[in-house]
Amino acid sequence: MPDMKNAFGHEVLQIREIVTDANVKETVAGMLADVLTYLGLSHTKAQQLISGCLNAAASYQQLEAYEEQAHHILETEKVASRIPEKLTARASLVYTEIAPYLSPGNVLDYGCGDGQVSQLVAEKLGNPVSLTDVYRHRHMDESGLPFRLFGQGQKAPFDDAEFSNVLAITVFHHSSNPVESIRDVARVTKPGGRVIVIESVFGVDGKQLPHEIRKKAGGYLALSGEQQRKVNVFFDHFYNRILHYSAGAATKVNVPFNFNTPDGWRQVFAQNGLVQEAIVHLGLDQPTVPEYHTLHVLRKLS
Repeated sequence: MPDMKNAFGHEVLQIREIVTDANVKETVAGMLADVLTYLGLSHTKAQQLISGCLNAAASYQQLEAYEEQAHHILETEKVASRIPEKLTARASLVYTEIAPYLSPGNVLDYGCGDGQVSQLVAEKLGNPVSLTDVYRHRHMDESGLPFRLFGQGQKAPFDDAEFSNVLAITVFHHSSNPVESIRDVARVTKPGGRVIVIESVFGVDGKQLPHEIRKKAGGYLALSGEQQRKVNVFFDHFYNRILHYSAGAATKVNVPFNFNTPDGWRQVFAQNGLVQEAIVHLGLDQPTVPEYHTLHVLRKLS
């Protein structure tokens, strides 16, 4: 990752460089404590694991060695096995966030993950739903919804203007070329159709949040925009490469760290035929992945 830029021109830092910033490290430690206690660990045990992981983050020579070491530290308390039961709660939360903005008609969940969010859409709203992703989740069959696989960098296997609604839930920052992914989403959306995006962002002050939610995110919001981006990079890597550790390169989740500001996302959407009709600040809404999220309600131009 050294001397690399992400898709939006921001430097991609090594994890060990991120934790040299004392304010970032302190914020990360506090947020990690919230994650681990949410997963059922005692405060004392959480602090022990955090200390071990942050020490490993500061001293590794090879990134893969840090990923393996930190994963093994967490597995002394079987942390990874505590996550699946929390994903149902995450799906329910995301469903409540997106449901008010869905239009009648069919839905494509672009980058669907385990499909739980769209399963709720189909069950509760009755929209016909299709799923697609660059990998097939091991629990995909449980959704009962049609799924199509496509490759990283390829177009989704659907016709132009096929869907009235397209969901892209924390997808674009995982794409090596998010602009091409946005264009592909626009391609499969009907003219006048709705695109609903949730993305991880930085450069926020949280003034749009309810007081209690803003207060809870106070440590993160006190950071500069660049420091917030560093925290996002740390947690995106931590969740996808350490909690969900995989030794094989082919099975590692793609983490190009393509984060943007809320207005930066708006501009990219607009440049690719998707006009933002509304934005909702969700804050640090997902306890297992404490990144600041915004929900973008978009309309494809006719």
